[in-house]
Amino acid sequence: MSSTLETFNKIEQKLLEIAKRIPQVAEATVAETYKFRSPRVYVWVREGESRDITISGSRRSFRIRFEYVIDVVHPNPEQAYSLAKQIAWSLYDNLMQDRTLGGLVRDVQPAAYFFKDEIPTDQGFGQRWVMYADVEVEI
Repeated sequence: MSSTLETFNKIEQKLLEIAKRIPQVAEATVAETYKFRSPRVYVWVREGESRDITISGSRRSFRIRFEYVIDVVHPNPEQAYSLAKQIAWSLYDNLMQDRTLGGLVRDVQPAAYFFKDEIPTDQGFGQRWVMYADVEVEI
C-alpha cells in the first residue's frame, strides 16, 4: 500500500500530464517559475478534506480540490481570451474521458467551479482562467 503523500503525488502528476498533452500549452508545472512562458498551466491545490469510510476504520476518503490555472498573454485581448478558453475546455474534455485517472481515483469532477480574470502584464493583454477539479480518492 502506498503512502498518502505518494498517492497525492501520483494524482498531481496525472493532472499535470493531462495539461502537458494540450498542444497550445508552452509550460505546465506544479510550482511557480520565474520565467514566464505563455500560455502556461499551473496545477495547484486549493483545499481538501478527508473523512472515515464507514466500512473500514483504516482507510479514509479524501476530496481534494485542485486548480488548473491557465495564464495567457497576447498582444490581442480577444486572442488571449480565445486561447485561455480553448485550453480550459480541452482540459475539461480530457478529464471527462477518464474520470478515474486510469483507476487512480474514485472520481474527478472537472469544472466544479471556474472563473476568468485579467492578469497584469507589460507584455500584452493577460487572461487567467481558473478551473477547479475536485478529486475523490480513498487512501
